Amino acid sequence: MKGKRLLTLIGSVCLLLVLVALPFMAACAKPAPAPAPAGPVGPSITFKVSHQWAEGDVRDRMARAFGDLVTERTGGSIQFTYYPAKALFPPKEQWDALRIGALDIMVLPLDYASGKVPQLSITLMPCITPNMESALSWKDKPIGKKVDEILLENGVRHVIWAWCDGGPASKRNQIILPEDVDGHKMRAAGKKFEFMLREAGAAITSMPSSELYHALATGVLDSGLTSSASWCSYKLYEQVDYINVARDYAIWYMEEGLYIGTKSYDKMSPEQQEIFDACAAEIQDTWVLPNFMEDVENVTKFFGEAGVEMHYMTGDEWNVWLEFAKKTAWKDFADNVEGGQELLDMALAALD
Repeated sequence: MKGKRLLTLIGSVCLLLVLVALPFMAACAKPAPAPAPAGPVGPSITFKVSHQWAEGDVRDRMARAFGDLVTERTGGSIQFTYYPAKALFPPKEQWDALRIGALDIMVLPLDYASGKVPQLSITLMPCITPNMESALSWKDKPIGKKVDEILLENGVRHVIWAWCDGGPASKRNQIILPEDVDGHKMRAAGKKFEFMLREAGAAITSMPSSELYHALATGVLDSGLTSSASWCSYKLYEQVDYINVARDYAIWYMEEGLYIGTKSYDKMSPEQQEIFDACAAEIQDTWVLPNFMEDVENVTKFFGEAGVEMHYMTGDEWNVWLEFAKKTAWKDFADNVEGGQELLDMALAALD
C-alpha cells in the first residue's frame, strides 16, 4: 500500500515538473531574435555611400536605415559615411567608381548604367510593371534573378530592390492614353520612354528633372514625365494643370535600389557578410514598400491643394499603354539589345 502511495506521489511530482517546464520548453522552441554582439564583429570597415538626392529623400533614408542596422548588428565594426546630393561622384560616374572599388555603395537609377550595359534598360521600360507590389516581386522571380546575374557579371551586387513610380503631367490636357500626347512639347524620363512618346506624336526635349519647372514656366515644355518624388520635390504642381497619378496603375516605374561593389563586399568577413545580407532582407521586407509609397500620397496631397486636376489610371487604360509600348519601345529593345527579347519575356511572365 505504501509502495502504491509512493508511486502515486512520484507520478504527481513528475507531472507537476512537466507542467512547470512546458512554458520554458515552448519559449526555447521559438527562434529568438539575434542578440546584440558583445563587441565588434570582424574587421573594422568604413563604407562610402553615394547618391544624387538631397538628405531626407526616401532613397537617402533607405541607405541610412540599412547602414544604421548593419552598424548595430556588427557591434560597430562596419561604419558608413554618406555623400548625398552628388557630393562624391556625379550620378552616372558612380557605376564605374563602384566597379573599380573607388566607391563602396550607391543608390542608383539602374537605367543610368544602360549606356555601359544596355540590358539594364529593362528596369526603366514603359509598362514593364503596373504597380509597386508587382515591381518589388521581381526580386524573387526569374526576371529579377537575371538582372542580378547581369549585375554580378559587371562587379556589382544588388543589396536592396527599390522602385520609384511616376506619371505624366501637363499644362494642356490630361494624358490618359498615348494619343493624348500628340503635338505636345514633352520631356520623358528614359530613352525608351522618349522613343515611345515620340512614336505617339510628342516632340521630345531631353533635360534633367531639375530643369522641368523653368521649362514648363517658360513654355519650352507643355508636359513632362518624371517620378512622383520629383513632381513634389521640385514643386511642379505650381506649373501644371493636369496629372495622371501613379496610385493604382502607372506606366513609369524605375528601379533605384542599393548596390555594393563586389570588391567592397569581399572586404567583409563571412560573418559580416551574413549580417549584411540579413539586414538587407529585413529592410527589403519591412521598410521599402511603406516608405516608397509615401511619394504617391504626397502627389495627391500637394497637387490636390494646388487645384491640379488628378486622374487615376485604370487597368484598361494601362493595357492600352502596354500594347502601344510593345509595338514601340519594347520592339526597339528586342531588336537592338542582345538578350532583349528574353528579358522582355521574363518581364511579361512576372505580370502573371
